[in-house]
Amino acid sequence: MSMSKNAWVSEVWNPVGDGIGWTPLFARAFNDWEIDLVERLLQKIQAFRVQREEEDRVIWTASKDGAFSVRSLYSMMELGGLSMFPSERIWRARVPPKVAFFAWEASWGKVLTQEQLQRRGFSLANRCFLCLSEEETVDHLLLHCIKTRVLWNLLFSLFGISWTLSGTVKTTLLGWNGGFMGKRRKKAWQMAPLCIFWSVWKERNRLAFGDEDLSLQRLNNLWFWVRGSLAESHSSLVSFVDWIGS
Repeated sequence: MSMSKNAWVSEVWNPVGDGIGWTPLFARAFNDWEIDLVERLLQKIQAFRVQREEEDRVIWTASKDGAFSVRSLYSMMELGGLSMFPSERIWRARVPPKVAFFAWEASWGKVLTQEQLQRRGFSLANRCFLCLSEEETVDHLLLHCIKTRVLWNLLFSLFGISWTLSGTVKTTLLGWNGGFMGKRRKKAWQMAPLCIFWSVWKERNRLAFGDEDLSLQRLNNLWFWVRGSLAESHSSLVSFVDWIGS
């Protein structure tokens, strides 16, 4: 359906004004049965942004520092390649066990979102409790929801970096390298995604079961704390996660 199947990224990316985003061109009008598929495609690609002010960089996700080595390739092949899983990113982060277990479940896509409940036979409307507009999948809720993206953007701003989230929780954690940071900041960086996952999930449950409005004050408290944690001991992160989960 595309007018140009070999288009460059620059040809389908609009970096100017209110229309910033992807602008793919289609060769014909859609049939009724194709509309839902196209909507899903556009939702997926809108999660990615082109950073024109920075040069592209290739990262090898099978190594801790992002650099390719024959040893890391051999290790990946021994493990089966496709079976790669962010175990170290989850279990070595200095967070409480309940937070690590939640990240583990999220990486497997087993968190009980509306989508998962539908798959298990429950008859219910699938709508994200945070944005109230998209379907609630684990990847949407924890990564791509417009409410959640505010937290991610604040995190990247605090660390002074530009970062593009992957499509899934699993691939996001696999690519979550902190080799470009100092030792102390690296510890906070390693814990950050797990803390965001946990905080978003707890807030989602407050909305789902308490019929409350989204607590912007709680989210503000989260980021005041994260900013302070960069100047304090990383142990304060554990205390905060216990608080946010209470």
